[in-house]
Amino acid sequence: MPEAALRELETALESALESAVRDSVPVLPALRPVLPGGGLRPGSIVGLDGPGAASLGLALVAGVSRHGGADGTGGWCAVVGVPGFGVVAAAGMGAALERLLLVDDPGDRWPDVVAALAEAVDLILLCPPERPGAAAVRRLSALARKHGCVLTLTGAFANDWPGARLRLRLDDVAWEGLADGHGRLTARRAEIVAGGRDAPGPGRRARLWLPAADGTVTPDETVRPPLELVPPPVEHRAIA
Repeated sequence: MPEAALRELETALESALESAVRDSVPVLPALRPVLPGGGLRPGSIVGLDGPGAASLGLALVAGVSRHGGADGTGGWCAVVGVPGFGVVAAAGMGAALERLLLVDDPGDRWPDVVAALAEAVDLILLCPPERPGAAAVRRLSALARKHGCVLTLTGAFANDWPGARLRLRLDDVAWEGLADGHGRLTARRAEIVAGGRDAPGPGRRARLWLPAADGTVTPDETVRPPLELVPPPVEHRAIA
């Protein structure tokens, strides 16, 4: 391929990537490597799985409230049905608490609460109090698509919501700070794994601190590439 054509192709790919980032709902920088386009698809359904689901919810709220919005200076988030939501931990990750709405107990009319919020916020972190019915799933999924709100699901019934395009979980979790049965938990290393239609392939992965010792979410820079076996040099001997 001629060099000029290669430059044009490279420029087109860079423009497409920049457009995808602009059109996505932003997340914290440490989470961007596992998400196509570096963010969440507007109007999509995201499921959080595994023992690290609570921390993932905190991190997503932090990213959107800090970097979301039409001008990128911060978006609105709502947390519904999560009375134990760690507000202090979310603030440590960078969340803008002035753009955070908390509905600890939405009651039996939780679908109506979510429907009203979907028109006004960029992301909803929802813990359904019961297995969602088909009518509620259709209604809330349609409203999320219409208004571009990311509906993020956690809790016991998160996997019972069909249509989730992305699922996030933590693997290989290891806490730091304890030694010989004493000490204090200070930081947690983990691998974030993304799967689903918005993360094609066997799953995108990234190692990170969630949280680091200062409460933030940062890449785990201690990860080293696998060892590479290098054959010994060949000795050149003169032929008699």
